[in-house]
Amino acid sequence: MHIIIVGAGRVGGNLARMLAEEQQDVYVIEQDEKVARELDDQLDVQVIHGTGFSRAALFRAGVNKADLLLAVTHSDETNLIAAMTAERISPNCRTVCRVRDPRFLRGTDALNAAEYGVDLLISPEQAVAEQVVNVLQYDGPGQVSSLAGGSLVMMEFPVQPHSAFAFGSISELSAELPSHCTIVGALSGNELRITTDTDRFQVGDRVLVLCVPGEINDVLRLGGSDPVHIKRVLLIGGGDTGEHVASALSRLKFDVTVVEHDMERAEAIAAKLEKCTVIHGNGMLPAEMDEHIRDGHQAVAVLVDDDSKSLLGAITAKYYGAEKVIARVGNQDYGAIARNAGIDALISPPRAMANSILHFVRKSRTVSTTMLGNHLGELIDFELDQRPPKKLVEKPVGKLKLPEGSRIGVVIRNDEIIVPDPETTQLEPGDHVFIVALRSVVAKVGELFG
Repeated sequence: MHIIIVGAGRVGGNLARMLAEEQQDVYVIEQDEKVARELDDQLDVQVIHGTGFSRAALFRAGVNKADLLLAVTHSDETNLIAAMTAERISPNCRTVCRVRDPRFLRGTDALNAAEYGVDLLISPEQAVAEQVVNVLQYDGPGQVSSLAGGSLVMMEFPVQPHSAFAFGSISELSAELPSHCTIVGALSGNELRITTDTDRFQVGDRVLVLCVPGEINDVLRLGGSDPVHIKRVLLIGGGDTGEHVASALSRLKFDVTVVEHDMERAEAIAAKLEKCTVIHGNGMLPAEMDEHIRDGHQAVAVLVDDDSKSLLGAITAKYYGAEKVIARVGNQDYGAIARNAGIDALISPPRAMANSILHFVRKSRTVSTTMLGNHLGELIDFELDQRPPKKLVEKPVGKLKLPEGSRIGVVIRNDEIIVPDPETTQLEPGDHVFIVALRSVVAKVGELFG
């Protein structure tokens, strides 16, 4: 697939790296000559020094034959112009446009993507906010991702020493799991493994479970965790992401305190976030963190735009007893460190962006994709059409030739959640098939379901 990325900042650079690893034909347009040169040295992609405004740069990147354009600079206007220009030159080129100004996403000034010839408008800051809210609304350790319009969730939580997950094989655990629940994988350090019935877990592993929302508390009890209902939240960092998160949480009636180190920015967001408490300060200093947590803040989300500071702030919050801790960290290589430190979730803007656009990259009938770990694998929702290949529907799922390193988790059929029996369940037209796969076999899975 021929893909053009306009903007090589943190989001664009990460997308370029990920897509290059998948052997996609990637061209990057970057205005900053130094950044362009560094990216050219680091990745096997074609880097063009130029802007998204420039038709010449777009043509040098092959816009006339491009399959997908991702406009992800820090300028909303540049992104919109690049996407609209690409659509005019090559109507078959799908376009994704990053926008930062919340007014463009909701309210009377909200943009209609179709009117601009854009296939998807996305804000990484808003995507991060949605993930943070999901984690805070989830009453257990670790994190949860909402799938299939909220009818399905994926839980990711640590194996506790006193948990049933620490003693039995998956086949033994399955007998105790709720009826719509299945274990699909585990994260251990920087490794993802796709589980089988004979697998066992080690204390500290992060289990990946698919279930319906109403079964979450049953799974938590089996995991030896008491539900914790969060009401008071401390946000460290009042940048664009912090503002999005605070606004979303206040609408859901959370008691939110925002700590922002820049006085001018603190005053600006205080004027916008009338239902939140905004404090000018550091927030991550041990004495300040201790005071906030003693004051009743059950959860802490560190949302500063510096990975090392964010991780240190999250570790400090955990040390002082916060019941749930979230860190905004762009580099997912910190994942194993964070998990070992007891941090519930690392939320990454580039990863949130990737989750939203990966289905554009896949050539099969992919509805959505959720990255697992540091892009160690993916959970993919494939929708079968009304005339699917016979090889998918004429035999039980246990006899489908799925690549090693992949497995079917659940099937959604007419709003019914089905945990498939390998010997008896057969796929049908219109099914949504949720498959977990290692990154190395994602392409093969896509070919099977394409």
